[in-house]
Amino acid sequence: MSLSQIAYTGLHATQLALTATGQNIANVHTPGFSRLTSVMSSLSGQAGLTAGGGVQVTSIRRMTSEFQNQQLWRANTEMHAHTSAQQYLGALESLMSGDGSSISIGLDQFFAALSELTVSPESPALRQQAISEAGNLAQRFNGLNGNIDAQLRALHEQRQSMSVEVNGLLGNIAELNRQIVATESVGGDSKALRDHREILVKELSQFAGIRVNEVDDGSLTVSLSNGQPLVAGSTAGRLEVNQLPSGEQQLALSFATSSFPLTQDSLGGALGGLYKVEYQSLRPTQQALHGMASELSQAVNAVLAGGYDLQGNPGQPLFSYDPTSITAMLTVNPLSASELALSGEPGEVGNNQALLALLELRQAPITLNGNQVTLNDAYAGLLGQVASDSRQNQADLRSATAVLEQAQAQRDSISAVNLDEEAVNLMSYMQAYQANMKVITTASQLFDDLLAAF
Repeated sequence: MSLSQIAYTGLHATQLALTATGQNIANVHTPGFSRLTSVMSSLSGQAGLTAGGGVQVTSIRRMTSEFQNQQLWRANTEMHAHTSAQQYLGALESLMSGDGSSISIGLDQFFAALSELTVSPESPALRQQAISEAGNLAQRFNGLNGNIDAQLRALHEQRQSMSVEVNGLLGNIAELNRQIVATESVGGDSKALRDHREILVKELSQFAGIRVNEVDDGSLTVSLSNGQPLVAGSTAGRLEVNQLPSGEQQLALSFATSSFPLTQDSLGGALGGLYKVEYQSLRPTQQALHGMASELSQAVNAVLAGGYDLQGNPGQPLFSYDPTSITAMLTVNPLSASELALSGEPGEVGNNQALLALLELRQAPITLNGNQVTLNDAYAGLLGQVASDSRQNQADLRSATAVLEQAQAQRDSISAVNLDEEAVNLMSYMQAYQANMKVITTASQLFDDLLAAF
């Protein structure tokens, strides 16, 4: 009877182990699944002179490492910070360097048209060509400004969309906390719930840097890197995007009865990447573009104001600058060819004194961001800065992607299902199961032989 009982415990233990192996094999392609392993311990016998009482499965464990998960989540945060920024940096670099939108090319063509006028300042055709090139230059300014503004609007929409995703993830994590606590309090199986929760935490980590801690009841406490709470037990915070009168966006976090603004430059993740590219690339470039348009307009108009047109009238302004407009930031006033004031003296149509002064503006310094630079150098510096930021971000993105892949591999080495390993386990447990069946058969035969002896 003792031998049969021991064999029966072996059958039950190996059956549970086979079940865990089957679950692993069934979920080999399930994202975020943590493989299971059976933990066995021997049973003591009921008397001193016994071999023992068999075996029991004390638990079916999820093979997971909190440290590896934390590493994976941090790497995921870093990679998405560079990914979200690169989509805008790459687009801005391509836009600014394109032949059709480059301010440098527009300046070259405008001053080239003015240079041709030096041969024949009174030529209506050459004068009209100069006005046309001025209009093309203004269009380049407006087109680039409009495209940057469109990128800012797209970025704001993306930030709004991300906040909706974050709020959904926070609510789901809080709900899973509630279900896990309720399930484990009655001794239920919460393994699948925990797998799902870890998947959601990883998804959350792409938007911002987070801290995650598990409390004694099995729930997770999730907070931002600076300690501001996102999830505590079954309570979830809520991210809000507020539009400021300046057109900028402000993030705020509501938790329980409190609400407080978030410092976006320290968020990390995709939200941090959006903030970085907005305030270190898009907005500074747009402000510099406005500065260049203003300086160009003032300089050209000032020279023309001291000149005279073909009728001997004082010069009129060629450009108009409107800092409040997106598509008409810089416009060309409706001047006729004869109204272009290129002469330095009234009535001298062949005089090109004002024209030469206009040409000198090409090398004249302007004040931009506190620096004295020419218009061409100012734009080249802007483009160089954007290109440098883009290249550095791409390099950081490659490094962050490699770190994420390594962190994922380390996590998978512990938690992912290996079919070769599971196949070995399957054969091993089957052999153990068959051996225990053989023990039961042997014990039954011994018992029958014992009865036949009487």
